[in-house]
Amino acid sequence: MAASEPSVPPVRPSAARLEKARKRDRVKEAFFLTQNVVRGNVLHNTGGAFHVMRLLSIHKMPAGLLAPEHPWVTGLLPNSEEPIWPRNLVFRTPVGTQWAKADYVPEPDEAIVGKVGRFLAAMVRKSVATPEIPHGPQRRMPHAINYLHGAVHYNGLSLLFNTFAEAMQYLADTRFRQELRRLIRQEGREVTLVFRERNYDPQEFAYFSAFVMSHLPWFANVNGAGRKVMWGNPSPYPAVNIINGAWVADISRLRHGDALGIVRPPVEAGCYFQGDYGVPTRDFHSLERLHAYLINQWVRRRGFRGGLYFVDRRRVEPERYQQYLASDGQQWTGNQPLPNPLRQRWLRWRAKRKPGQP
Repeated sequence: MAASEPSVPPVRPSAARLEKARKRDRVKEAFFLTQNVVRGNVLHNTGGAFHVMRLLSIHKMPAGLLAPEHPWVTGLLPNSEEPIWPRNLVFRTPVGTQWAKADYVPEPDEAIVGKVGRFLAAMVRKSVATPEIPHGPQRRMPHAINYLHGAVHYNGLSLLFNTFAEAMQYLADTRFRQELRRLIRQEGREVTLVFRERNYDPQEFAYFSAFVMSHLPWFANVNGAGRKVMWGNPSPYPAVNIINGAWVADISRLRHGDALGIVRPPVEAGCYFQGDYGVPTRDFHSLERLHAYLINQWVRRRGFRGGLYFVDRRRVEPERYQQYLASDGQQWTGNQPLPNPLRQRWLRWRAKRKPGQP
């Protein structure tokens, strides 16, 4: 009987080759994150800002383009008492088990999306009255921006999650992002991410927004009931608006008098997100932290104007502005400050230096 040949041990890659592969993966990930930010936050969002400025200067929209009973104003389906928002909730995760150990009990999903929808519908309602409500404390936004929120809350679609960390596991899944892009491409509607957790960390919210923008080619605005970050504004629940630009077509039709054609029916149930999604994901990338920090710093440096880019806050909040001037800005809280990730990295590098090194 022939002697068995000695087994050949598997060839393992050297440490140098493993390090080279890790560096290549980091470069590929950094490129993926950066190209989405450039496409969404720089190019696409700049185009959307020009559309808003056009509606505020060249093609100004007056009050009274919608009747008080219009669905964009009431949030109700035509000839019905049924609200639209639960029907346009296209994806939701199960209610988290963490609530069982906490004092906080989330409201039903229909109530959560309903509160966000009614909040936006109230903005549209302020541009219905004629003669118009003067632009000021009682009507903070120009009519065009108020109407824009009708396209977001009534025609728009919602995805509901428990926490930011949970949503990251889905957005990190390539299949989930592909389905989300298919939804936007086929339906041509705005999309909002809504969260059951109301007691959130504003810093985590800012980083999550940057995470969204690094994975999708659109701008993501953060709104909530807590301390403001980035360009965020008040909202009953944390809500991230993925601004893909679908609102432009709706507002254009309204500007030309088509108040009926802008009322979209609810999305058909069971057409989207029918697979099993979610993957383990990493913590926030240093580029995402830097992106959030830079935007937040921009807003903070605007002082009293803060996150109201298209509106002069001094006009809509005159009493608070006088208080701001009287205290030389000392009593103005403004946005939640975020740590500078570059400085943090430099401090870590300094801490690792050997004694006596320059």
